[in-house]
Amino acid sequence: MSQSRFSRAVRLVDKWLAGIVSGLCVALLGAIVVTISASVFSRFVVFHPLNFADALAKYFLQWMAFLGVGLAIRSGEHVLVDMLVVNFQQSAARALLIGINVLVSVLFATVAYYGTLNALSGLNSHDPFVFGISMAIPYFSVAAGALYALIQTNLTTWIRLQDSKLRFPPNEVTT
Repeated sequence: MSQSRFSRAVRLVDKWLAGIVSGLCVALLGAIVVTISASVFSRFVVFHPLNFADALAKYFLQWMAFLGVGLAIRSGEHVLVDMLVVNFQQSAARALLIGINVLVSVLFATVAYYGTLNALSGLNSHDPFVFGISMAIPYFSVAAGALYALIQTNLTTWIRLQDSKLRFPPNEVTT
């Protein structure tokens, strides 16, 4: 596979994956709005509160927040130190970008690993308020978000390295 074909494939995977995660985050936000609205209606209009609504909305928010980390990385809206990269010459900036990517990737891989272990520890624990779901489901949001952030960090770095000039955000030139 040639360099330009591989680069196009990386951009396609980046766009495809971001579309799926964006859609999932929008669906989660919609579920939060519906859950909280139903809770408010049932509590103050019908006077019969939905005991599961608050915890369920928290779980949806937790998933949305952790998945949103990768989307923020993709669009350049996550906390980072980009002023270092843009103030160096191209070769030094590329080396610095790769070094930062390696460190951030190690961090996200570590969080994904320990998040998975934590989620597995919740397999036998259940939330009695939210239909008795296994606590592994909300706990796994940490590992899933870190895994997506790891993938997105590397995709974004690859796209930035392929640009003739290091731009931020990297997707401003590709739609």
